[in-house]
Amino acid sequence: MDTLLEAMVLLLALLGVWSLAADQHWGGRPGLAYTLQPNSILTYTARVLPPLGIMAGLYIFWVGADAPGGKFQGATLLASMWLLVLIAGLSKAPPLKRRWLRVWLVLGPLVFIGVGWLGTLLAGAFLAYPPGMAKPLIVAIELALLPSLTLILGLLMLGIPRRSVSP
Repeated sequence: MDTLLEAMVLLLALLGVWSLAADQHWGGRPGLAYTLQPNSILTYTARVLPPLGIMAGLYIFWVGADAPGGKFQGATLLASMWLLVLIAGLSKAPPLKRRWLRVWLVLGPLVFIGVGWLGTLLAGAFLAYPPGMAKPLIVAIELALLPSLTLILGLLMLGIPRRSVSP
């Protein structure tokens, strides 16, 4: 239950950050615009490190079911790799008005709530799991939360939308 609350608090914090945006920038790209400097060490690092960081983040996520680690730690590492690519200027932050972005942000918490209500129907209590279904349902929740948390953490670090959408 506390994982659901933590995810919801992060989502509400992101909405709070977005609410600070000026009206003319709402729906635009968050963060500052970074330009690509092809021969910089930052660009080199942003090309080499993300594949390793992504693998480490996914590993930390996966072992979290049985050992220290999990979705929050894995999502933090994935978000940091995304931010590294953005800061190096290799990619742009997505505009906040994109529907896919909003869907991915709420998908994890919605799956969590859905599985919780499913537990009410099948096992008699919110977030109770039927016998033999606990592990698959927990993995499903965590798989849904990982991309949501990655986006939420990355967008929290990027901050408010500061620029309008441009090509």
